[in-house]
Amino acid sequence: PYNRLQNIFRVNQFTMQFRKIFTLFIILSYPLSVDAELLIERFNPESLSQPVGYSQVVTIKGNHKYIYLGGKAGIYPDDSFPETLEEQSDLTFENIRMALAAAGASPKDVVDIEIYIVDLEDIDFETNPVYEDVRNFFPAGHKPTSMVIGISALAYPGLLVEINVRAVVEE
Repeated sequence: PYNRLQNIFRVNQFTMQFRKIFTLFIILSYPLSVDAELLIERFNPESLSQPVGYSQVVTIKGNHKYIYLGGKAGIYPDDSFPETLEEQSDLTFENIRMALAAAGASPKDVVDIEIYIVDLEDIDFETNPVYEDVRNFFPAGHKPTSMVIGISALAYPGLLVEINVRAVVEE
């Protein structure tokens, strides 16, 4: 009876070791079965308009980190800001560039922007400096989806443009 009990104990010990090893194998192999690369696809379906400054659709697949930049505006570190829309827009995009870099990203990693412009209806579409900055900020082939919203005011009186940014980078 003692030898039989000893054999049962060995079998149970083997089963427990096998379970531990098998579980460890499953845990370690799981990340290998997931897409190892980040794939960002930006495109404009033929059935939609073909904008120059942004993409109609952005899809994201793979191992990635999302980066959200909320409320980037043309504000200096001392909380002051320029008076004109053109100067505020230039500074806004410089602040976006710095914030992206701090998070390990760049303009090519941006997948979506929301632009809020005060009194948009009073600005000529062709000469709007924000639109020009959007077109120039993002490299060819890396245009994010975009939404422009005209509003009556922003949190700081005198602030004329603010942009929310979403980016994604490979982990």
